[in-house]
Amino acid sequence: MITDAQILTLAIAIIFPLAMLIYSNSRITEAKETLRAEIGEAKQTLRTVMAAGFARIELAIERLEPKLEIHELEHNK
Repeated sequence: MITDAQILTLAIAIIFPLAMLIYSNSRITEAKETLRAEIGEAKQTLRTVMAAGFARIELAIERLEPKLEIHELEHNK
């Protein structure tokens, strides 16, 4: 016959690992949500930085176009 101590030992052997598994799963879910939010912020920051860089490049090209036209006209005389 199983004693109370043996039942308690079995209960602890089953319940504790299950509780830890559930706890670790909730922690993993929290970590995933945190990472997802941080990645979203990083993507937005990267998009902003890239947009500013492309704007500077476009402005530089616009400034060069008249100079290139003048250069072509000078060499095609």
